Amino acid sequence: MKTLTKLAVIFVLLLSTAAFAQGKDYSDEPGYVNFGNLADFETEEMVTEVILEDHILRMVSKITKGEDEDLSKLIGGLKLIRVNAFEVNTKNESELFDKVKSVDKDLMGEGWDRIVKSRSKSESAYVYIKTDGTDNIYGLVVMAIDGSGEAVFVNIVGDINLETIGKLGAKFDIPALDQINGK
Repeated sequence: MKTLTKLAVIFVLLLSTAAFAQGKDYSDEPGYVNFGNLADFETEEMVTEVILEDHILRMVSKITKGEDEDLSKLIGGLKLIRVNAFEVNTKNESELFDKVKSVDKDLMGEGWDRIVKSRSKSESAYVYIKTDGTDNIYGLVVMAIDGSGEAVFVNIVGDINLETIGKLGAKFDIPALDQINGK
């Protein structure tokens, strides 16, 4: 019951904050990625969009501090979590694969490090990090299309610790993040 109460409080805080928040421009952040126009894929039945900006992430960080100090610290250092998920079907499958290929080319040209590339006929998964050339990670991108009919585009912006990023994926149910391990 305590967990349900905490979730209800978080949900109310997120809704009230989101209602008054003005969308901040994160495009100048080194870890930000513009996936281009994803609105064309929002016509399908299954569409999910999650946007957690820095002020919301700071609240979540404070709430989780007593439960998991590492996760709280990770969330507190983030500026943006953006997740877009779409249904994959015969109408949009090739366009989604083209989008992933195009973003892959852009990221590689912009100095991102691709740390995972997995591709087959019906599935693909790419994971990238943006660093400053040292141990500091400022951005994480996950793009995945799976055989079960879902495409996911994730961009996490801020100071990122790969050793705890899997916990973040589990906490917010972000596909593919739970598979990243910095150890």
